[in-house]
Amino acid sequence: MVFIDGERGCAWLRRVLRRAEREGAGQAMVELALCLPILVFGVVGGADLARAFALQIAIENGSRAGAEAYAITVLATPADAKKAAREEINRTPTANATDSMITVSTSQADGVTACLAGTPTIAVPCYVNVRVQYVWQTLVAWPIVPNTGTFDRTTSIRMFYAP
Repeated sequence: MVFIDGERGCAWLRRVLRRAEREGAGQAMVELALCLPILVFGVVGGADLARAFALQIAIENGSRAGAEAYAITVLATPADAKKAAREEINRTPTANATDSMITVSTSQADGVTACLAGTPTIAVPCYVNVRVQYVWQTLVAWPIVPNTGTFDRTTSIRMFYAP
């Protein structure tokens, strides 16, 4: 029973603290008070780290899925590749990828020269490049450490059909 009245409340608190001191419960309360913040920090920090790893894998898989969709489809469009990449990434919980995070381009092996018209050949191959840039945020605004990060992944796959 907690009293608002100062005189009786102080007497009640003194009795509780004396009893806790005699029974050793006071030491346990202090130990818990010291350890609990460290435990919470570890659990929530571990959850943030696990989310970061899961999203990194999702970004890699999304980039690969978009490049595959473009490379093996006869009449592929960048929109098809973006859709495949976005759907693959968004299978991961908490991921929210949009088309603006995904870039699709085609080039020759040097990564700069545009693909030639017609079907790619062994001598002059053509590649599709799908780049995903995803900005990630932590669950908690941690002091001292960064609270955001950018995952950036590009996958290049040789195309079988002309772009």
